[in-house]
Amino acid sequence: MRLLVRMRLSESRADSYATFECMVIRLSGPLTKPKRGGAFLHAEVILPVQYRRLALAKDWTDEGTYQVEVPLQFNRKSLAPFLASGDGVWIF
Repeated sequence: MRLLVRMRLSESRADSYATFECMVIRLSGPLTKPKRGGAFLHAEVILPVQYRRLALAKDWTDEGTYQVEVPLQFNRKSLAPFLASGDGVWIF
């Protein structure tokens, strides 16, 4: 599944993100609703080559995928089946 995702660029700055479309390998709930910003889910993705130099080391998984946020506002239609299912995790 391809989704528009958001990748943190800095641990010290909460507003430092890169947004891009990529292939999602694992989608995880529940929906996170922060006080600031929009609601999002967590996902593990195949990180595009052009973003690898910006990646934070702690967000890599043992499987070689990268952890990102999936904003609901940009992916509402694509995420509707996952949210309606009530499942905690989908693996693609």
